[in-house]
Amino acid sequence: MIVGAENIITPTSNRAYYYYRDHSTDFIDLFHGYRPDAISLPQNEQQVSRIVELAVSNMVPITPRGAGTGFMGGAVAVRGGIIVDLSSMSRIMEVDGKNFRLTVEVGANIEQIEKALQKNGFTLGFDPGSAPVATIGGAVSTDQIGLDGWYSNYGSMGRRVLSLRVVLPDGSIVTTGPGLDRAPCTMNLTPLFIGAEGTLGLITSVTVKIFPIPETTELRIIRFDSFQLAAKATFDLIRAGLNPAILHTAEDVRYEELTKGRELGSTGTIVLGFAGPKDIVHAQLTRALTICESHGGKDEGAATAKAYWSKRHQAFPVNLPNNKIYGLENIALPINSILEVYTRFCDITRHHGLRRYYAGFGTNPTTFSFGYIFDNTEAGLNKKTAAMEEMLAASTQAGGTISAVHGIGIIKRKYFSLEYDGPRLQLMRKVKKALDPNGIMNPGKSVYD
Repeated sequence: MIVGAENIITPTSNRAYYYYRDHSTDFIDLFHGYRPDAISLPQNEQQVSRIVELAVSNMVPITPRGAGTGFMGGAVAVRGGIIVDLSSMSRIMEVDGKNFRLTVEVGANIEQIEKALQKNGFTLGFDPGSAPVATIGGAVSTDQIGLDGWYSNYGSMGRRVLSLRVVLPDGSIVTTGPGLDRAPCTMNLTPLFIGAEGTLGLITSVTVKIFPIPETTELRIIRFDSFQLAAKATFDLIRAGLNPAILHTAEDVRYEELTKGRELGSTGTIVLGFAGPKDIVHAQLTRALTICESHGGKDEGAATAKAYWSKRHQAFPVNLPNNKIYGLENIALPINSILEVYTRFCDITRHHGLRRYYAGFGTNPTTFSFGYIFDNTEAGLNKKTAAMEEMLAASTQAGGTISAVHGIGIIKRKYFSLEYDGPRLQLMRKVKKALDPNGIMNPGKSVYD
């Protein structure tokens, strides 16, 4: 046996039900997931390779999985087969401080990596809300963004990756590059697997950039009379070239009661942070506050910012009163389309009788998130789906994407034609066919099938 009986889970055991779903259906009681034929927990790269060799020789589908924290159904076995749970492969293999890089197995979670790096005077510079549980392999496979976390100015996870180790669909193993911050002078293979959601191979280890812990950090919460004013202040901060380590702009909607009762109004917020040498951070913060004040922004002070940050990694509640649940769209947009799309999404929400509860955007990359609440019933889900379809169409019409954070998976897969034209889609399918001619790698996902 490749991994040993203790590392095999049968589909009927109590432990298996965790693997039937990921977080794409956390709040929906109408769907019970997909049943794999087996779950395997390899302990090392060689075991992963042998599993793939066995699967391809028997034409068995493979679905890679980390923490299962995705919201698009990318880690579920829609066509059965073997789920390869990579979470046991969590070794930090090398902290190369002299060259500012880290090599780690894919099952290590973001918070675990950050704690280890800080002991050595470094930071991963990547701080998504899911950091306590999300794995670095999942972050690479979906090109996850940090959004409102520290060092979001360094960009999405994919921008930090220097090299990957990948088990290809025939079981062979490849290293995609030398681990330098310059792409090879020939074809750059590393980006091929970033954001591919495990459809081209199973990533086993990652080499990424790391950064020295800054001398100081300053965090502020700036309040505005409206989301529009906060957005305009954000645009001016970008034009000023200040490059904040955190720059997240949001709308705060107030209701008499979240799931019923009338709306009481809304305000805008900027979460603003700078990191680096003390004198530079002080100068940046002073300039940024002046810009915010010119748009009516009010600094709520360091104590408020500290209280906000202490709760940042707390998950919002799964169940809302009155049998309501959350929906959230995350898209990428040209920055000058954000307010236009925000207005359109508000109109769509009202038209379908839904209740918006959140809007926000980050700027590196430029992503827009819009949250709404719907009934946890079949009728409510139908309303939610109809609204989502209109939102995705509005996004692509404004030059945006259908997804920006958790990949496409199965939830957004049917809408890929809104974003991808024929020639681009055909090219991607040729790449998929060349690497995975038998179609066993995470089938039914993304845009390849």
